[in-house]
Amino acid sequence: MIVMELELFDIVNLNDEVIGKEERSVVHAQSLYHRAIHLFARSEQQGWILQQRSAMKDLDPLLWTSSCSGHLDAGEGYLSAARRETEEETGAIINQDQLIELLRVSPCTETGNEFVRIYALKGFISPVFRNDEVDKFKSYSLEQIARKIHMEADQFSGSFIHIFNLIKSKLQRIT
Repeated sequence: MIVMELELFDIVNLNDEVIGKEERSVVHAQSLYHRAIHLFARSEQQGWILQQRSAMKDLDPLLWTSSCSGHLDAGEGYLSAARRETEEETGAIINQDQLIELLRVSPCTETGNEFVRIYALKGFISPVFRNDEVDKFKSYSLEQIARKIHMEADQFSGSFIHIFNLIKSKLQRIT
């Protein structure tokens, strides 16, 4: 018999203060405020890595998004979640001092009522497939990403498009 572990998220108020905990399915079904991270990383060829989400994902299956992204578990901090999600989705083990916080986004329709912290990773990674969360990785220049979004918006998650448009200029300044 397989025992499924429940995913618990912190429910937060409009000040991003924890007011309770709830199961993932309830949080999404009731559009409760919760927390997530997005991380942008570059390949050794210096392109920005995007991931195509697995067909098995409940949200945005087979759509392209940031290098890694994910929800914070109940009681988890943003930086810890960024490190965990990076390892889970790309196989890269990183330190918190390698993360540059680019932006904090308040809950909105585009983010699925998530407070989102967006990070860029200093340095480069070579992502590997670690589990069934990612279908594939590809790297692109910022201009190529913008052009693909313009030409093929339906191939990208709505939250990614929203976030990318907010932080594109910040990514251009990262060396």
